[in-house]
Amino acid sequence: MSKVEYTGLEFLTAVKNGEIPHAPMAKIIPMKLVEVQQGYIVYEVTPEDTHINLQGGIHGGFGATVLDSVTGAAAHTMMEKGVNFVTTDLNIKMIRPMQSGKTYRGVGQLINLGRTLVITEGRIIDENNKIYAHATATLMIIRK
Repeated sequence: MSKVEYTGLEFLTAVKNGEIPHAPMAKIIPMKLVEVQQGYIVYEVTPEDTHINLQGGIHGGFGATVLDSVTGAAAHTMMEKGVNFVTTDLNIKMIRPMQSGKTYRGVGQLINLGRTLVITEGRIIDENNKIYAHATATLMIIRK
């Protein structure tokens, strides 16, 4: 089946269940979809040594990519069949450094679903719910 035959929630549920492969990006930024509900998504993410920057920490692009993914996925859960979306604004706050080899959760949730815009937020947290990064996103709905 093609993506247009699914609602966003159906599509992401199929990804979670292994019926549809994760996006190729998951090979570069290891992300495993572990929970999906309408307006809510959780990925497990683990930065690796390949994500270390010249200063010896995890590159900010790792966290930014995770946050773009979870804020977009939260919006995706709300899309009807054949409806797409694009991120128009992503505002990120890095709060504390992440560590290579440690597993975090990328959590995305819906704030508001409008006719043409969706507002979501995302967090990267550890097993104790300590926040490592936070984002808000605005996404434009594209109906064909």
